[in-house]
Amino acid sequence: LLSGKTREIENSQFQTESLPVFVYYTPLPVHGLELDEEETNRTYLFVTSIDGNQSIAKQSFDYATIEQQPDAILALHISRWNDVWSSGHIDIEGDDELQRQINSAFYYILSSLPPLSTKSKPKQFYGLSPGTLSWGGHEGEAYSGHSFWDMETWMYPSILLFYPTLAKEMLSYRIALSDAAAYNARLFGYEGWRFPWESARTGIDVTPDCCPTGRLYELHITGDIAFAARQYIAATGNQDWLLNERGGELIYETARFWASRAIYNTDRKQYEILSVLPPDEDAEPFKNNSVYTNAVASLSIQLANYVSCITHKTVPQKWLDIASNLYFPFDNSTQDYLEYDGFNLKNTTIKQADVVLLGFPLMWEMSDVVRRNDLLAYEPLTRTDGPAMTWSMYSIGFTELGDFDKADQLFRRSYQSYVRSPFNVWTETQQGVGTVNFITGVGGFLQAILFGYGGIRLELNQLEFNPRGHLPDQATKFTFHGIKYQGFIFDLTINNNTYEIFVRVQSNINYIFLVYEYGEHRGSLKLNDRLSFPIGTPLIIRQSITLCP
Repeated sequence: LLSGKTREIENSQFQTESLPVFVYYTPLPVHGLELDEEETNRTYLFVTSIDGNQSIAKQSFDYATIEQQPDAILALHISRWNDVWSSGHIDIEGDDELQRQINSAFYYILSSLPPLSTKSKPKQFYGLSPGTLSWGGHEGEAYSGHSFWDMETWMYPSILLFYPTLAKEMLSYRIALSDAAAYNARLFGYEGWRFPWESARTGIDVTPDCCPTGRLYELHITGDIAFAARQYIAATGNQDWLLNERGGELIYETARFWASRAIYNTDRKQYEILSVLPPDEDAEPFKNNSVYTNAVASLSIQLANYVSCITHKTVPQKWLDIASNLYFPFDNSTQDYLEYDGFNLKNTTIKQADVVLLGFPLMWEMSDVVRRNDLLAYEPLTRTDGPAMTWSMYSIGFTELGDFDKADQLFRRSYQSYVRSPFNVWTETQQGVGTVNFITGVGGFLQAILFGYGGIRLELNQLEFNPRGHLPDQATKFTFHGIKYQGFIFDLTINNNTYEIFVRVQSNINYIFLVYEYGEHRGSLKLNDRLSFPIGTPLIIRQSITLCP
């Protein structure tokens, strides 16, 4: 047994004492790992159990070392992983290497999330770091294990489609630290909940002193968290989460923050959000009217209004005026959104995807012309040494617009130079530097598969399947097993000419049934339905009665 307490208290206002840690482990053999003369192999079993409660740590250790034999532990491990894969996974035909990349991508994210089942009572989850679980105690190492927007924006969307229970755990981390979020807002003179750029145990901003601009100005994370809540409601319609698990409070208080942060410009006769750092961190220390930040702020307020029919928390008219009348920098001559006030499209380099995030994941309403212009304008401005997930967003955009050669080129760029053999571990940059086991990049890669080639779009009142009939590299067929939507479970199969959905599970809630639209065709979905459609027209699935008008 090793035991002790954590060395530091993160913040005395929100953490009163150090945390106990108990570690039970199998010691190494006294004489080391060795074989007898007549042996050709020997299996050693090593078990480690870590918990803040000594009895739970001991109970778990004893279960693995006394109650179970090594073969039984392996069998249990295999069985539990089979349960995970049966709940949701992706099959690829024609490209074994791509299949391995997808499997390992899900493995690394899922291994960092709470198990779907456990012997002990589940505890509060404390978020995902860009380098998976919290590690890296030194400043600058693996982002010190802190949670950023990476969790909600990059890792969360693919998990939500297949494992909505785990997606809710991610949101529960933010809700659990809401007292600190309220304190953060008041500290800067605002209302509602302002989530920290870097979060750990307490929810107080733990951004190191080397990088004060993130702590002071990278406010879009509050909108990113609200957008994750929007996606969760769209996917599940979980009213219990809204009413009894503080989901409605999360949505309302993040909207309140944005309403208090916006100011009215009497010359423009529009609202603005000033002094922020956009996702493109090369824009530091701050800019005015980040187009991405303004978009997530508007969507946050709109969401609070959308769920008000369930939460009965009325959104003030002023908030709605702000949401509908925020200023978005736009160049009328080139028909491009500008990243922020004064942005120069001709000679500015950007760190990572920013404006193109309006098209996806935000699905901000715009014409195909503007969407294409933004992709063509910002892709060549993006630094070649930027983080992996950036190229996935460009790939999704070009797939959406039917430029498959460009989409494939950017898709390959999104992962091939970032993955390290033999275990398909990702690095943050192509040069192999930065955070190791960079699951932020993994999340972007999976989104390119699901939302790019898969053509899936999740909106507040509908789920859309609109694959373009193009698959990358040698792949001939994609099958997404276990897509969860409003209590139903679907399999989606895509090849170059057709796509098919299979209703694997129907909601057990009597009043929930789904209808579909395909062109002029209408119908309802029921258990074991298998419907096939030619590529070219989207399939729209929605509840017969929407959550809110």
